[in-house]
Amino acid sequence: MIVHSDAVGSMVFFFVMVGSALTLVVLLMCLAGREFRFAGKILRWWSIFALGYTALTIALSLLLPQKVVNPGQSYCVDSWCIGVQNVTKTPLNQNIVYKADVRIFSDLNSGTTSAKGASLYLVDERGRRFPLIPDPDITPFDIELNPHQSVNSSLTFVVAADAHQLFLKGDGPSLWITKFFIGDDSALLHRPTLIRVL
Repeated sequence: MIVHSDAVGSMVFFFVMVGSALTLVVLLMCLAGREFRFAGKILRWWSIFALGYTALTIALSLLLPQKVVNPGQSYCVDSWCIGVQNVTKTPLNQNIVYKADVRIFSDLNSGTTSAKGASLYLVDERGRRFPLIPDPDITPFDIELNPHQSVNSSLTFVVAADAHQLFLKGDGPSLWITKFFIGDDSALLHRPTLIRVL
């Protein structure tokens, strides 16, 4: 099973932007024709719609349950996808070394994709972060992928021994417009998808 960060939110936003562009054209035509009262009405209705759309984006972000991706499933951010296949743990003093075998693949039909600029880490049930330990001997998770290319890699983390639940999360660059993609992981006040490791 593949879980996507966005299902239809980007498409809805596209239509909203097309509608906004057409509204702007009509507004400019009204201003050019000195129809200021009608232009004011258009601007007022557009503002009401924009506020309503933003409120809907926030409301759905708060109402939708947080998605959890279990081992064996995959999670896609746009066209870059990752799935945890297997996890091994090794005690190390007061900590535990977790090694997650992952499959990274492209969901594109053309072009390339990668996770360049992103950083991965584990977070436990108390919100503690455990950063990825670099390993030059394995395929990096941010390798550039061709359409439908798949690679296997592993991610290593040193985690406190008292952590009972662990989830893989990431930080990376994102476009401001994704804040307004209804239901998207990066939408306003949306709780990010968690990829379960433990």
